[in-house]
Amino acid sequence: MTKTAQQPRAWADFGVHRHGWVTSGVFQVGTANYQCEFRAEPELRRFVDFLIASPTQPDTSRLYLHQSVTPVRPEHHLSNLRFQFDAEHDVAAAVVLLIDRNHDDELLTWMTRGEAARSDVALAHDSWNADETLFPPESYITLAQLREVVAEWAYGELVPPAVVQWSPVSDITWF
Repeated sequence: MTKTAQQPRAWADFGVHRHGWVTSGVFQVGTANYQCEFRAEPELRRFVDFLIASPTQPDTSRLYLHQSVTPVRPEHHLSNLRFQFDAEHDVAAAVVLLIDRNHDDELLTWMTRGEAARSDVALAHDSWNADETLFPPESYITLAQLREVVAEWAYGELVPPAVVQWSPVSDITWF
């Protein structure tokens, strides 16, 4: 069941106390597919800068917050941050999904809200179904804001990150 959440909440409300939690990601750039695990914020920031600097625009990037266990299985994922950007036009958009294990695994979802709208850019939160999952232009933020969203989602105290505005959404159900 998907539930829209109105305001940022502390990660601690969902049992996340940073020790024992890891951020991993899947990124496709051209024909290269990167699967990474980030154990420190500087590593994640460097990788996001690498993606932004790529001469080939990446597909939708997917980050996962999960317990530090081996092997990692889908049921270990607590939250998902999906984003896409257009470096040439300095725009990005993101969605956060969170499984509320305290309330029958309800799915909480948010989408960025910004003022970087462009009519000549199309971004999607699911590369496999891009035409059906386009971000609305009012969700566009700048690349500088995206960098902070990614770092704060992975290592901050609130979900969704308070560095930008978010709107609850109910039509995103794929974790």
